[in-house]
Amino acid sequence: MMKQRYLLLLFVMILATICFFYFSSSSINAKISKIHRYDEAIKKEQEKLNSAKVLNDQLKEVSKVIMQSMTKDNQFDIEEVNAFVKKLADLSDKYKITIESIHPKVISSEKSYLVQQAYTLSVVSTFVQMGKFLSTLESFDNIVKVKTFDVRPVKEDRTAAIGEILETRYKVTFELVVYKIIKEA
Repeated sequence: MMKQRYLLLLFVMILATICFFYFSSSSINAKISKIHRYDEAIKKEQEKLNSAKVLNDQLKEVSKVIMQSMTKDNQFDIEEVNAFVKKLADLSDKYKITIESIHPKVISSEKSYLVQQAYTLSVVSTFVQMGKFLSTLESFDNIVKVKTFDVRPVKEDRTAAIGEILETRYKVTFELVVYKIIKEA
């Protein structure tokens, strides 16, 4: 009889242990799944936050360009025109691009809230140099539009040593238009 009670007690203890481990593991698994759901939600929200930060930085740059492009004048000052021509010349020097000509010309705006200044730029460069030039021009703190773009090969003396790589140079003529926004009174 005593042996049966011990066996029954042992069986109840084993059953209680199994139940304890079963319910503990179920509880832990449920909590782990909940943690994974929270983790995924946090990752999604973090991605949204990072995207918002990038967008905010980009909008700050656009805002900066717009604020610097605001004016009360109806035309560009000669100092502004000369400063932009100097920026173009410095940029050409940076990428070792040969400038053939730069011609600023005033154009009248059909819109009463814009002031426009056009520049005709003629250079000799490779495609790589021109790509770098335009990429840097895009990052200027001005509202700049490339209105026309004409690319023609330049005939060069091809008497180079054997094995020397010759870069094809092109005469590139394009018209840039710089815009300013007239502030309302």
